[in-house]
Amino acid sequence: MSEAPDGFDLSRYLAAAARWEPALDAWAHREAPADLQQGGHADGPLAGVPFGVKDVIDVRGQPTRFGSNAFADAEPAVADAPVVRALRASGAVPVGKTRSTEFAFIDPTTTRNPFDPERSPGGSSSGSGAVVGARVVPFALGTQTAGSLCRPATYCGALSYKPGLGVLPQTGMAPLSHSFDAIGVIAATPGWLRRVFSVLAADFAIPTAPATDRPLSIGLLNVPEQSPGPGMRQVMSDVARVLGEQGHGVTRVECPVSFPDMIDRHRTVMLHEMARNLTHVVQGKEEFLQPRFRNALADGALICDSVRDEAMNWIAQARAAFWPTLSGFDVLLSCPVPDAAPRGLATTGDQSYLTPWTALGGPLVSLPAGLDADGMPLGILLSAAPGQDGFLVSAALRISAALPAMAAPTCLPLRS
Repeated sequence: MSEAPDGFDLSRYLAAAARWEPALDAWAHREAPADLQQGGHADGPLAGVPFGVKDVIDVRGQPTRFGSNAFADAEPAVADAPVVRALRASGAVPVGKTRSTEFAFIDPTTTRNPFDPERSPGGSSSGSGAVVGARVVPFALGTQTAGSLCRPATYCGALSYKPGLGVLPQTGMAPLSHSFDAIGVIAATPGWLRRVFSVLAADFAIPTAPATDRPLSIGLLNVPEQSPGPGMRQVMSDVARVLGEQGHGVTRVECPVSFPDMIDRHRTVMLHEMARNLTHVVQGKEEFLQPRFRNALADGALICDSVRDEAMNWIAQARAAFWPTLSGFDVLLSCPVPDAAPRGLATTGDQSYLTPWTALGGPLVSLPAGLDADGMPLGILLSAAPGQDGFLVSAALRISAALPAMAAPTCLPLRS
């Protein structure tokens, strides 16, 4: 993969969006060409670069509809979310809102995968994954509460950076579960991830890692309950072999906590919090809600505070056991998903491989790492302990240099 991002400007974005949008249906709102402004500083590090913003994050002058028919008539936001404001100040141009599942839950959108329009792009950041995977824009903002950023990035052949919990402000985004919500980045190439992370690190005081070429100590995590498909198993084997040939140490290690139990506790906390965060927001609009989201609100309302607190205490104890046990490794390597994007648009895919990592609280980076037999993207997940965002991004960029290049997809017409 190239380390240096290609140039990108608004004219290229407009041409790519016109070509791709009939196949992708990835934008909830797009600014008209006449309304697009360079914005920010003309000499900023991202001057003139277009980017998308998931439709649960506020952009000044653009509506935030939360991916919901209940808010189809939403007024434009009066202020940028802090993360959007930082990017705009760097010169980047928020050209529109990308489709989100309703309130970033699991009811699928109408967006399609750029590598195969008959497959899911993942969720909940489906639009962001699709427009970046198609190279319509070089990066986009998404969110992750369970697996909603890394999964669409992986399915669509892009990279993602999910910050450690609390690293970037949640202000200006719709809260799903404040214990786990995080705004993150989906990027087309390692070079774009580097540029965007540098802006965010400077604005939000994220410590960066000093340059080093020492070999990395990588823990290849075995999760007994996970059964990835043959394509993913082959990719993981190939990546481990290549990294070993590059001089990095790759050691297979057993998972020290129960991921299935982590998923159960995460769901308890998430449903409890989403019911209390959002029930009043959608009151009187229930008839417009998607079924899975509506049912989840009802389920969450039945979970009492003490049950939520018990689940969160269990997660805290699991974090306290997990990270010290694996502290001898610089980064951990695992599967972000069991297989490539599922066929059809009735599901956003399997988030269970990612949910435990979100609950564990550290930063995550997903990287494209190959194609399956059908030509669909597969990827890897890299993780590090809380507080190691700068180091993980630096390590991930080094690792990406050893992986095969991910070619951009070809825009295909929908099959009749």
